[in-house]
Amino acid sequence: MNKIIKVFCFALLIISSSFLLSACGKKTETTTSTPVKKTTKSIQIELADNEKPYVSLIPSTDGHTLTFKVNNIPSKFSTAEYELIYTAQDEKIEIEKGVSGTVKLEGSTTISKDLLLGTASCTNGCKYKYDEGVTGGTLTLTLTTDDNQYFSYETPFVLENGTDINKNKKLTLNQENFTVNGTVTTKSEYFIAIKNSTAIYSIFSSSTGKGKITSIEPTTVTKTDLTSITGDYTISQ
Repeated sequence: MNKIIKVFCFALLIISSSFLLSACGKKTETTTSTPVKKTTKSIQIELADNEKPYVSLIPSTDGHTLTFKVNNIPSKFSTAEYELIYTAQDEKIEIEKGVSGTVKLEGSTTISKDLLLGTASCTNGCKYKYDEGVTGGTLTLTLTTDDNQYFSYETPFVLENGTDINKNKKLTLNQENFTVNGTVTTKSEYFIAIKNSTAIYSIFSSSTGKGKITSIEPTTVTKTDLTSITGDYTISQ
């Protein structure tokens, strides 16, 4: 009887060992795949001239704030992003600065933002530190639809006051080889020149921009009213 019990126990030991060895073998892991989100690729589109927005960049009377306006935005765009990059001077060292933002259009065809050339601290009443030596930079506007189609516009801009214009007898947007030769009436007035999104150059001022235009370069660019530097300049095709 004892012999039978010993044989039974030995057999049970062998069976138990086989189960233990099986458990120590290679494990098969089951992974659950996470669905990958499909992203819609952004597609750049072109607009006809009559569809393109009109951009204004208007300096304040002290030249420390620029009012950025966009009119005639096609209704198909839902978001507008803007970025103003400029170079300022700090103790004769050039520093690149920038102002940017995003606007939800929500059906609006216009936007208007005041862009400060400096910094503001408004913890207990606003205190401003204005950037010095700003003479120009680059403005970028990107309009995007809900299905990721976008229109992008970029232009250099130049910022000068009337004193410098009268000293040089001209206002020049160097990157575009665009020059207005002449003088202005008010020396303390500030002026900005840009290449607009349509086939025109535009000059904006902190006041009336009155003066006298003697010539425009290149000669393919024309302006009807030569008694004011501000306004739109048509580029002949």
